[in-house]
Amino acid sequence: MTASVFPVTGLGSRFRRLLGATLVSSVGTGMHSAALPLLALQSTSGPMALSLVVVAAEIPWVLLSLHAGVVVDRWDRRRVMVWADLGRFAVLVVLAVLIVTARVDLVSLVLAAFLLGVGQVFFDLAAQSAIPDFVSRDPRKLATANGRIAAAESNGEDFVGPPIGSALFGVGNFLPFAGNALSFAVSGLVILSIRTDAKPEEKPERHRESMRSDIVEGVRFLFRNRTLRALAVVSCLGNVAATAQFAMLALLAKEVLALPDFGFGLLLTATAVGATIGGLAAAAAGRRFGPGTVVLTGKAGVGAAVLVLGLVANAWVAAAMMVVTGALMTAEKVVVSTVRQRIVPEETLGRVLSSSRLVVMAGGPVGAALGGVLATVFDVRVSYVVAGVFLILVALVFRPVLNNRALASATNRPARRVAGTDGRG
Repeated sequence: MTASVFPVTGLGSRFRRLLGATLVSSVGTGMHSAALPLLALQSTSGPMALSLVVVAAEIPWVLLSLHAGVVVDRWDRRRVMVWADLGRFAVLVVLAVLIVTARVDLVSLVLAAFLLGVGQVFFDLAAQSAIPDFVSRDPRKLATANGRIAAAESNGEDFVGPPIGSALFGVGNFLPFAGNALSFAVSGLVILSIRTDAKPEEKPERHRESMRSDIVEGVRFLFRNRTLRALAVVSCLGNVAATAQFAMLALLAKEVLALPDFGFGLLLTATAVGATIGGLAAAAAGRRFGPGTVVLTGKAGVGAAVLVLGLVANAWVAAAMMVVTGALMTAEKVVVSTVRQRIVPEETLGRVLSSSRLVVMAGGPVGAALGGVLATVFDVRVSYVVAGVFLILVALVFRPVLNNRALASATNRPARRVAGTDGRG
């Protein structure tokens, strides 16, 4: 992963440092995401323990995302990222020490997973909100910056980090966590070195407002804006199908594709390769075809790929469809992020992002449950056929709201605070 893989010409030194920090910390996150389940199984030898660790890592998005959005809007986003990295560094150092001293148990694993999840919530929201600050709200620069960040995250978390983490775990089970601690330390130092423009003093009335009123303002802005509301809902529905697909992927690989155990990992790698391609190509695709076309074609294209996964029992075809899925989902994510950043005013962006993320995350458990039910009652391939057809229908239903003309109209309107307007223009 050399610098040439993620060209950032014209985006400025501040963005280059943010990108470098994202890449380093994503590799570390990928290392511990592969090693933490292995450590859970090694320490407790039970599937319920593994489930608790996974839930602990994901639950902070449900519990804290709205509050994190307020913090991101109230305080210097750069410092929020630094504190999130510092906190995760401390958690991983303690965990590594517990592993070395043979004192790690289920409670410490669940607590560590939860705290790492908390740090990720604050870091991700602050980083996404800071991109317009570091780059500008120029649509071309925003799309390119979002695409580079998405590609860096995919490379680190899904492509490079997991195999390194698994390999290091085999050498010494504390090594992936020590390595991830180092990655967060480096990330925090790089972000701390980013110089920010002098900002005006914060308005005293902002501090007199309650956190609840700030949260309500962000949620209200999201749901009173037709375009933002549609993007959140379509992303949530897409997450239902995507989670159903990935939840059953191991079963599909084993029972339908007849792949060995490492074949499942290769399918995930194919997804990461596609995600990198999609992240790097998203800005150009948006300029060439328009953001609405990328979003709607991406959703329908993912649906078609998932449908093929349910109909064709061939490993090479499955790998190709996973590449397509990763590319289209990531390109769509980049375009959605760019549109949202252009619509939402800077002082509200963190709260609107957190509200949107909460809506999207709500689709995950539903998709996992539906995928399991369909695979149990019928066949694992049925869950893919249903998910594929569902995504194609979603693209058709949302076409009037999310076509190129509708998105151009939404992003050309000046961004306004929610007070005194319902965001419908």
